[in-house]
Amino acid sequence: MMFFKFDNFFFGTFIGLFFPVTLIFLVKSLKSELNFSFDDSTIYVISCLINLPIFRYYMVNLGKDKSGRGILFSTFLFLFFYLYKYM
Repeated sequence: MMFFKFDNFFFGTFIGLFFPVTLIFLVKSLKSELNFSFDDSTIYVISCLINLPIFRYYMVNLGKDKSGRGILFSTFLFLFFYLYKYM
């Protein structure tokens, strides 16, 4: 898992965008099969929250500040998108 130990802002942005987008697609594809009733806005909030443990892992455990900043930046991008779309 040496791939996830880069300390680069763009790598952190990629990681911060990859996991929430993947979660959104998984939840939307499984939504009809699992019969749960989440709104799209709830799915976006949960996808933003998935970045919190990843951010903490990069900042505290690995000490990768640049990657952590990229993850935080992508989280803010998701939050601004959420505010623009649903408020």
